[in-house]
Amino acid sequence: MIHTSYTVGITTGEYKALQYVMTDQKDWITNALTNRARIATEEIQNLYTNFKINKGEAITAVGSTAIIEAAYAEGVIGIAT
Repeated sequence: MIHTSYTVGITTGEYKALQYVMTDQKDWITNALTNRARIATEEIQNLYTNFKINKGEAITAVGSTAIIEAAYAEGVIGIAT
């Protein structure tokens, strides 16, 4: 499994302000991104499944990553702008 890392730059003031409202900023950010990715994955799986059913085609992609890649490749979804 390949992982992608993000680096976020914030000011010292923003960092100190966040310390006031959360104990572990990294955990909060990780949770927010992971949860949003989970929601997006479910949406894409539903869109792709409905797309294939409406076309009367078999779903040959196995696993969430394969379904997401197939949805991009078949034009079901596109990169957000």
